[in-house]
Amino acid sequence: MEALERSVTPKGIVVDIVNLMNLRTRVTSWEDEEEIHVDIWGDDLGILIGKGGATLQALQDLVAVIVRKNCGEDRRIVVDVERYRERKKQKLREYAERMAERAMTTGKAVRLEPMGARERKIVHDAVKDIPGIESKSEGEEPQRRVVISPA
Repeated sequence: MEALERSVTPKGIVVDIVNLMNLRTRVTSWEDEEEIHVDIWGDDLGILIGKGGATLQALQDLVAVIVRKNCGEDRRIVVDVERYRERKKQKLREYAERMAERAMTTGKAVRLEPMGARERKIVHDAVKDIPGIESKSEGEEPQRRVVISPA
């Protein structure tokens, strides 16, 4: 508990957690008016990412709760491992563009797999400027999905 009390910053909390896990890492952080970013670098950090980023999301949520409770910080906390989130975002954009192409080619709507709100936003943003394509979300959480179709 003493270590936590010394380091109630997003970076400090992440450092404490990876140290408790005996992971060799380098942790950096930066912030702007809206977000505080903590980036973790090292070898074999898949354990911090987890399947589909689930462990990384849980780590980010945990850090945010601790910081909000102890510091009253209201900016969004973003924890990333070796730019995993950016790579995932780029893959999602490319996937959305391929599915838009499929919708144009076949003339039929393409229903994507269910995904979270942030991922759906990335998809909507990726296809919004493609002429002749529209996207919408349908369904209820956790099965909410994006449908890409010819306009």
